[in-house]
Amino acid sequence: MERLVLPETLRAAIVNHAQAGWPQEVCGLLAGHDDSATEWHPGINVSPTPAVTYELDVDTLFKQVAFEEAGLTLIGIYHSHPQGPETPSATDIERAFYPDAVYLICSLAERDRPVLRGFRISDGRITEVSIE
Repeated sequence: MERLVLPETLRAAIVNHAQAGWPQEVCGLLAGHDDSATEWHPGINVSPTPAVTYELDVDTLFKQVAFEEAGLTLIGIYHSHPQGPETPSATDIERAFYPDAVYLICSLAERDRPVLRGFRISDGRITEVSIE
């Protein structure tokens, strides 16, 4: 199984962002090297239906240019599922345009016990990624 090294501080930031945005979906980017995330870039969900889909704001998307110029790569794209599950939806699969990125989903089906899982999505195929 592939892996993503996600420091506890970044994991906590994603979960806190998801909980603060509940009951809407939240989203953002992770930058880093190889299989390790080193930076968290929270975004704004500009979807017209934020309770069920996410669409990352342009300003956050442009941060990718800045972190790539600094020598980092796009490691992951995260979003929340306020009502669960922590697996990719049909829409998530359809909109997975970055096959090299890990798609992280934070489920808040049980708000006091959030679940964070990672996946690679390429050509409609889903592969789970271990988060360490």
